[in-house]
Amino acid sequence: MAESACELCGELGYRSGECRRFSVRSPRTIAGILSGVRLLQQQLRDPFNQLVLQEKGQQQEEEEEADDDDDEEDEDEQVNRGDGDAPPAKRTRNQC
Repeated sequence: MAESACELCGELGYRSGECRRFSVRSPRTIAGILSGVRLLQQQLRDPFNQLVLQEKGQQQEEEEEADDDDDEEDEDEQVNRGDGDAPPAKRTRNQC
C-alpha cells in the first residue's frame, strides 16, 4: 500500500501588504507531519529574524527621535525657569 503525502502550508503577511508563502510536503503520518512542521519552522526562521531586526531598528530610531524631542523640551524649560537660585513663582487660581 502506497503511503499518501500531505502538504503543510503557511503564509507570512508583511505590514506592507506583501505576502510570502511557505509549503512542505510530508508523509501523512504523525511523524511525517511533525517533521514537516520542523521544516516549516526552519524555512520561517530567517524571514522572522529579519522582521525582528527591522522592528528593533525602527523602535531605536523612534526612541532616538523621542529622546531628541525631550532634550529640546528640557532646554526650553531651563530657559523659561529663569534664575536657578530664586524660588518658583506662586501660582494663582483663576476664579470663574
